[in-house]
Amino acid sequence: MFAPLLSLAVLLSTDVPPLTVRVDSKSHEVILTLGPFHLAASPTGEDHAGMHHGGHGIPLLRFAWPAGGWVRGFRISIHDGEGRPLSRRLLHHVNLLHLERRQLLEPVFERTIALGQETDDVLLPSSVGVRIESGAEMALLSAWANETGEDLHDVMLDFVIPYLPENTMPRPREVRPFAIDLGFGPRDTDAFDVGPGRTVHHLDFVLPTGGRILGAGGHLHDYAESIALVDLTNGKVLFELRTKMDSAGKVSGVGRKLFGVTGNGLRLRAGRPYRVIAIYQNPLGRTLVDGGMAVLAGIFAPDDPARWPELDRTDAKFVADLAGLDRIGWAAIASRDLGGHRH
Repeated sequence: MFAPLLSLAVLLSTDVPPLTVRVDSKSHEVILTLGPFHLAASPTGEDHAGMHHGGHGIPLLRFAWPAGGWVRGFRISIHDGEGRPLSRRLLHHVNLLHLERRQLLEPVFERTIALGQETDDVLLPSSVGVRIESGAEMALLSAWANETGEDLHDVMLDFVIPYLPENTMPRPREVRPFAIDLGFGPRDTDAFDVGPGRTVHHLDFVLPTGGRILGAGGHLHDYAESIALVDLTNGKVLFELRTKMDSAGKVSGVGRKLFGVTGNGLRLRAGRPYRVIAIYQNPLGRTLVDGGMAVLAGIFAPDDPARWPELDRTDAKFVADLAGLDRIGWAAIASRDLGGHRH
């Protein structure tokens, strides 16, 4: 039974599908339902990169978080209006953005949950969770890629997010999501070119605060083989995640590491240099323009949550990221300007 706390349909224009936000207080789940909406077939010959540039046509949908507590995972399903399942490959990615908090590495809106078509569902143990206050400003971003060759009608996405309520005892350990995106920058996309044959792509970084990785996964495009984290101080490969890829190079999954299950997690230190490396093997004999992505993501337990860097809305990278989101478009916008400060 759905609690009367919230059953809000954000009714938008005919060009934008509705977003319905519900809370199941018995199961302790927030349910975001996007749709129904029409998903046109991608043009013949359009590759993955072309579809990523905006074929989804859905703006960011902004809403208030309905249930204070700790988020502990997600699961998704894609179906038509009759409840018949549709291919997960229709979904390029979906992101849940926290509009009041920044990411660990980049000074932009936190991507509280970020998953792609190859990402398996996640449920964290009840001893940890990502804190979200009731009423926090959030936004849902989804990108779609219809490769079926025919238009699809009444497409729907159910995005179910289990949470631990405010009165949970003992209180779970606070963790935060982290995402290290090799293509991040002031562009319309974080995709990058993938040349023919074997190519290696990397990003070096230094963390602003130390902590432990409790679990890690990744988002990679077709023809990707792996993504890895390296400690540049000693050259040690801390871990590598390999893809599940068929004979045609289609990626259906990316491996995971769960360091917090049998231990305290993988220690990363503030001020120490690290590198993320992604490897692609492109057999097509031509460069795939914006054909690659590489994101290492997971959950991070900071040594001191109070030292997590704050969101600075005047930072040049924040301004550039916001401009990119503005180009996608927003719906159900509240009165406050996202680029300004709360009064």
